[in-house]
Amino acid sequence: MVDENKQKNKRGQWKKQVMNNLKREAVKNIISGMGDIARLDAKVNNTYTIYIKDGKMIKQPTNGKCVVIMEKSKIN
Repeated sequence: MVDENKQKNKRGQWKKQVMNNLKREAVKNIISGMGDIARLDAKVNNTYTIYIKDGKMIKQPTNGKCVVIMEKSKIN
C-alpha cells in the first residue's frame, strides 16, 4: 500500500516548486519589460536612462552613446 499522505505532500511540494519557478520567470519578464519601457520613454521625452551594468552606473542618452557615471567602489 502506498501512503496517501506522502503522495499528497509530494504533490504539494511539486506544485509549490512549479509555482515558484513560474513566479520567478514572470518577475524576470516584467523587469526586462520595464527596461524596454524606460528606454522608449526616454526616447519619447528626449532624456536618458541610467542603469547599473558590471558594477558601473551608466547614463545612456537617446543617441545611444554610453557614459560611465560611477565605478563599483562608489556605488555601494
